[in-house]
Amino acid sequence: MAKMRVNGQALEFAMDPATPLLWALRDAANLTGTKQGCGGLGTCGACTVIVDGAATLSCTVPIGSLEGADVTTIEGLASHPVTLAVVAEEAVQCGFCIPGFVCAVAALLQQSPRPSPEQVDALPNLCSCGSQPRLRRAIARAAGTIAAAAPPASTNPAAAPPRPPEKVVSPR
Repeated sequence: MAKMRVNGQALEFAMDPATPLLWALRDAANLTGTKQGCGGLGTCGACTVIVDGAATLSCTVPIGSLEGADVTTIEGLASHPVTLAVVAEEAVQCGFCIPGFVCAVAALLQQSPRPSPEQVDALPNLCSCGSQPRLRRAIARAAGTIAAAAPPASTNPAAAPPRPPEKVVSPR
């Protein structure tokens, strides 16, 4: 059984360890925002989630390799600046690619708060509807929101407040 945190909740998947994360999320955890687009080939990005801070194609990762991982899906990003920017920029056309896109951009902005056009172009997410110009505006809007909300950088590492202990919730 694979144990991991999904959207902040401790979960244990009683499934074959070779099961792709995509299907564990959709079928066992009922988190259906993560989409399948390419049939498990890892080429479209629709299934992108965030695993330990990195954008990950969930159709290609077996749950057995994720013991102790921290997974964030689109459901965990409902009020994230990227999600809000996608809505504000009216970037959704059919919407199929948006969950994976939001996860990929949220991970990118965590690593690079002001991504270059090349970093944005390198995202593995495909949109067949032609929403790219609006999606680019959404990335810029989200980056601006995150930058404006960031506290001033401290030069004293001891000045950072202590983190509260994590609360573990077991599924029923």
